[in-house]
Amino acid sequence: MQNLIIAAIHGGDDQARCVTRPIDLVALVRTHGAALRRFLRRQLDSADAAEDLSQETYLRLARLGDGDDIADQRGYLFTIASNLARDHRRRLRREGTTEPVATLEVLRCPAPDPERTVAARQELAALEQAIAALPPRTREILLLFRVEGWTRRQIADHLGLSPKTVEYHVQQAMLRCRAAIDG
Repeated sequence: MQNLIIAAIHGGDDQARCVTRPIDLVALVRTHGAALRRFLRRQLDSADAAEDLSQETYLRLARLGDGDDIADQRGYLFTIASNLARDHRRRLRREGTTEPVATLEVLRCPAPDPERTVAARQELAALEQAIAALPPRTREILLLFRVEGWTRRQIADHLGLSPKTVEYHVQQAMLRCRAAIDG
């Protein structure tokens, strides 16, 4: 898939030729391509739709041109992908269709092997320690957001903070949790 996008950037697709800094887009594909596909796969529960929307995400970014005004290109990339996924789900609902049901093989839930069980328990313990080590305000915001399912706006109103401050705390908490899990 990356080769298709890279080929499109270097002149294989008329829509992608408008990129003035293809090396940045190529670097984004190489650096974030797998994470973007995983993100879309979780959003859509369809590998095919995730692959299609991943390519559409890069093409939309390529059409922007230079991209000097984008401070966080990775964040912008994932925002485009998130918007495309939301549009895709809306279109499916409007059409009264859903993605194909996964095969029974995918739905089968085998007992995890002992190594996986131990690894999962270690990750959980690391995550619990990371959450416990967070500053109290950051921990509270993280739990309201990820466990209770509150929106950033609800948290901001409840705690008397700006939504940007809530976003900062969520981001910091997630970074620390990811670092703890990744070791």
